Amino acid sequence: MSGVKRACIKAIRDLLSRFPCVVVLGARQIGKTTLLRQVYAEAPFFDLERPVDYDRVSYDCEFFLSQWKEPILLDEAQALPELFPALRVVIDQQRDLKGRFLLSGSSSPDLTRSVTESLAGRVAVFDLGGFEMSEMWGEAAQDFYRIAVSGNPKDLLQLEPRISDRELFESCWSGTYPEPFLKRADGRFVNLWQENYFRTYIDRDVRSLFPGLNLQAYRTFIRMLATASGQVINAARLASSLDVAQPTVRKYLQIAEGTFLWRSLPSYQKNIAKRLTKTPRGYLRDPGLLNHMLGIRSPEALRSHAHLGAIWEGFIIEQLLIGFQNRMIAVRPHFYRTHHQAEIDLVLEGEFGILPIEVKVGFRTGKKPLTALDAFIAEQGCPYGIVINNAESAAWLTPKIVQVPASCL
Repeated sequence: MSGVKRACIKAIRDLLSRFPCVVVLGARQIGKTTLLRQVYAEAPFFDLERPVDYDRVSYDCEFFLSQWKEPILLDEAQALPELFPALRVVIDQQRDLKGRFLLSGSSSPDLTRSVTESLAGRVAVFDLGGFEMSEMWGEAAQDFYRIAVSGNPKDLLQLEPRISDRELFESCWSGTYPEPFLKRADGRFVNLWQENYFRTYIDRDVRSLFPGLNLQAYRTFIRMLATASGQVINAARLASSLDVAQPTVRKYLQIAEGTFLWRSLPSYQKNIAKRLTKTPRGYLRDPGLLNHMLGIRSPEALRSHAHLGAIWEGFIIEQLLIGFQNRMIAVRPHFYRTHHQAEIDLVLEGEFGILPIEVKVGFRTGKKPLTALDAFIAEQGCPYGIVINNAESAAWLTPKIVQVPASCL
């Protein structure tokens, strides 16, 4: 993992130049510790899940923090909630001094509350996702993300595929967590890693964060989500299958999203002329974990699986959102569906306006999704839309829809 330079390093350093403290949030095993060391290679490092470091920091947090004038790294900060009030005091003593503290944390209600309540105005938060495909395969990142929101879609035609079809499917199968991807050649290890990761997630993280939760019911719920990944979530149906109340299902969804396992896309509602689906749509954020839960044991098996379309769609959408995040391009993601089943997989809002994106696993895109995309572009006044598929080259599909191969991301 240490040899893979993360694409977000520039963004983290930019935040550190503007704020006294930066907190990197993300799922366990996503690469937060390595990222901290890559950003500040020579800085003192303290792991707050390591007893000796925890004792040293926690004995007197304010005194400990005040000793350091140069930047320091504090890993797994959710283990020590008292750290955050102390950080506020120490930061305020030299408010104009930037880049002093770089922290990481896994999801925790206490951590989120501590950051928002104790460090408002003093901290920047960065959500770390899995590997981008350029990171996976050692390719220099292309300019897709900046071009996509630049208003000059013709520049997308200059992008060239640099990742093979085989590599794309290996990425989608193994997932974007560093360890299973880097050891993807050992399929048995990947499957064992995914199973143990899921078990640890339930038995360690969820158990400690949400005491009293029915872990067996929640475990079953997550496995049910795997089969519903990429769909509009029917809370009533899930509640009936689990024999729990709908508020319990909503709580489970909040936990899954808050622990970086699940991503919900709200429905895009800015079309008063049509009846629209209002329920959020969602997917498991890591395709490797999703493949494991669906019993897909190899990239070859993935290609012929009944859920390939939904798996691929979630994989590409997550790649897009990771890519925009890593470049500090603020986007608000949605999905769009009318009651007549016209739909668009991803609608992005930002300072650039509105950008609709359709994701397909095939080499060609059929007439129906293009018709829906063209209609949305006309109704919303979008300059253009994008189809991401597995074609060999970028091309115009209609006067306002440009095709971009997934291998160009």
